[in-house]
Amino acid sequence: MDWQKELLGKLDFNAKQCFIISDPEHLCFEPLIAERFEQAEVELVDDSDPISLRFIYESRLEKNNNKALIITCAEIEDNYIPFDITFNATNINFHINEIIPELEVETLRSISPVYFQPLKEAISSYRPGKLGRIASLDFLLRHIFKIAPEIIQTEVDLVRLLIQKHYLGGEMPEAIEQRLIALLKLNDTFNGWDFDRLLPSKAEFFEFLQVQWTLYLETLVSVDELKEPPWPQGKLIVPFDDQDVQVYVDNLFADGLLKPVNMEGISKNHWAVIGIISEDGTSQLKRFSHLLARLNSVFLQELVNDLSADIWGEHAFELGMLNALGHQIKTLSASEITSLNHLNTKVDHLFEEWLFEKFGGLISLPAIRHPNMLHKIPDWLNRKVQDDKKICLLVMDGMGFQQWSLFRESLNSCSRITMEEHYSFAWVPTITSISRQSMFSGKKPYFYADSLLTTSKESKLWQAYWENNGLTSKEVLYAKKVEDRATNESFSDLISNRHIKALGLVINFVDEQMHGMKAGMSGLNAVVSDWIVTWKFEEKINILIDLGYEVIITADHGNQEAIGCGALREGVKAETKGERVRIYDSENAATSSNDLLDGKVLKWPGKKYGLPEGRFPLVSRGTHAFVKEGKKIVGHGGISLHEVVVPLAVIKRKL
Repeated sequence: MDWQKELLGKLDFNAKQCFIISDPEHLCFEPLIAERFEQAEVELVDDSDPISLRFIYESRLEKNNNKALIITCAEIEDNYIPFDITFNATNINFHINEIIPELEVETLRSISPVYFQPLKEAISSYRPGKLGRIASLDFLLRHIFKIAPEIIQTEVDLVRLLIQKHYLGGEMPEAIEQRLIALLKLNDTFNGWDFDRLLPSKAEFFEFLQVQWTLYLETLVSVDELKEPPWPQGKLIVPFDDQDVQVYVDNLFADGLLKPVNMEGISKNHWAVIGIISEDGTSQLKRFSHLLARLNSVFLQELVNDLSADIWGEHAFELGMLNALGHQIKTLSASEITSLNHLNTKVDHLFEEWLFEKFGGLISLPAIRHPNMLHKIPDWLNRKVQDDKKICLLVMDGMGFQQWSLFRESLNSCSRITMEEHYSFAWVPTITSISRQSMFSGKKPYFYADSLLTTSKESKLWQAYWENNGLTSKEVLYAKKVEDRATNESFSDLISNRHIKALGLVINFVDEQMHGMKAGMSGLNAVVSDWIVTWKFEEKINILIDLGYEVIITADHGNQEAIGCGALREGVKAETKGERVRIYDSENAATSSNDLLDGKVLKWPGKKYGLPEGRFPLVSRGTHAFVKEGKKIVGHGGISLHEVVVPLAVIKRKL
């Protein structure tokens, strides 16, 4: 039996009563369980505010609701649930160690629920009995992450493992990483390897691989003086001539994870030219062609049910890079441009269908290593602050993955930092006030219903979050329109107070340039590229690093190039009139406008997906915009991949 069915079997969905579920692993929000709750029309509450719980509970009694009410909490004993609710409720445990008792519970809690079913099946096949912590970690390494440390005997084996982990393997819990490091250190062959840096850190590994790439190219030409690299034993150890490795390397250059280098004397027909800078733009064109072919093959085969948030996060990065290259390269053929447009249309369709079904699971499902939605960022940052780190949350208003590829290129030239890249999902509708308030408050939009459509309370929300988590007012700072601090001196003056531990900065430049941009996405990218240089973005990041901050760069939403389909003649019915969204205070008004647009927009289930009651969004699909017919814009508010999935980068001082 599937583990979800075992847990759901504890509930009677037809009972007119309240259930309190002890759910420390947040299993109630696992997609299949959440879907079953929705089908049964039960009310699921995960609010820790006793006043809100009281309101929901008493409203249910007044309405004589005949469906079950489910309140989730980490433990039944949590004292924020009012006594009378607890007394009259049925208590249920959703504890994964009751379903998988063979493994140590803290080890189980470290992995994503997507692994629970294959783990149950592996236990059924191998019957390991009751395992302690170390044995549990070893079992997960072998049967879930498919790594058998004892067969990694050579440096070739090791490099293949690292490429697979950092490029193909997805997130690995820290406890399992540390166990793998301990096992690899037992092999004397690897004495020169700094596993504590290379195995956990994607950035450290690709820096190492970059050095190795230069060494490899130097073996292909006559070089008078070889530079001594800083990594193991000062020698070339990556088997770039291995065909399997070459496939990875092609993709790494196409994705921008490795950077082409200057090297003369290598034939243009050699496979390695994708990693060599060319004056005629050949390397850029090769990257574009490689990415386009790979993503076309991926999305021709993809089914909506096979997709996940991690897959979309990975593809958002690649598609942003591909589209940015498409705007930079002036020699693309008509067939290449058509193929790119078809790919974007296919991606939009798949993503919209997936998001409409899966967005609810993202909202409350906990992130294992990094926040997969913007409102989870403060709690994630708080763990860093509790570890005595200073953090700077740098929010680039409106930055999508296309613009991130430009910022990233600038930061790649900085030798003093390491950079880990991830993704996060914005709130829908993808407008500034909704997503950015969630990011600075750590709350879902229905908590700030009174300020939903303004950004004026962001500073208070940021301050309140940190004061509620133990910081004093002088240890917290919020500032927006930071782009106005053009000189390094004025920027330093803003952030240099030694007491600050939680710094929140907003740069509005991308969003402000986006609105009114007549030259479309290529024009926006060109303006952003120039501004990165003139504002000295890299130098500003170095100032933050020198002041001891760990810098987290993200965006409140991305952007989409769109074409106007004609403005709606709707009088004053819409409360918010954006270029790619309308928000109504009447469901009938939203429905009537939707009927006029014949599938070009989507009625977004706002209340179901975290918005306050009485808000009914109509969001644009594809490249639709609520502007004059035929007018090209770059906007946001809709549900395209490029608007919803945004970059999340962690920048630290290099050790």
